[in-house]
Amino acid sequence: SGRIRLVRELRDRGFYVRWHAYEFLLYREGLVGVLLLEPSKGVAELLCRSDAPREAVERDVRAALSQVAPEVALRLRVVS
Repeated sequence: SGRIRLVRELRDRGFYVRWHAYEFLLYREGLVGVLLLEPSKGVAELLCRSDAPREAVERDVRAALSQVAPEVALRLRVVS
């Protein structure tokens, strides 16, 4: 399954990942964000904590996603 491959890719990039259905909680020394997949729309949304290293998290999530589903667009939203 693509979601299992995505979890592996994210873990290979240093994330601890907990996932349920299409929601992925991403941890690196604490919660850094939530990745929400909408495969039927070809979109993924990364909700990144405002105190997380946003550029590094976004870069690594984008790289992992491109390995599994390059056609899926990634949107970033910073939340507090």
